[in-house]
Amino acid sequence: MKIKGPIIPSKYSIVMDYKPYSMEWSRKRYLAEAIQQYFDTDAPVDVILDDIVDVLGQNAAEHKTRADKFQEVIDGLKSIS
Repeated sequence: MKIKGPIIPSKYSIVMDYKPYSMEWSRKRYLAEAIQQYFDTDAPVDVILDDIVDVLGQNAAEHKTRADKFQEVIDGLKSIS
């Protein structure tokens, strides 16, 4: 059963559709709060978009580096056999 209610007290009602304090609820709450900060500070749209692209790009680069390391280990194991 999904519970709906505000996640952060503010003049903007944000409806949550996850069980309170669940992983999903917390994730959506933090995202909502971060987005709200952009609007509270009147950040330009290009700043918001640039920040999103930057964060996703950093995550992609970190995952690629990690995947490359895993591949090196796999290749090393294959060369042993």
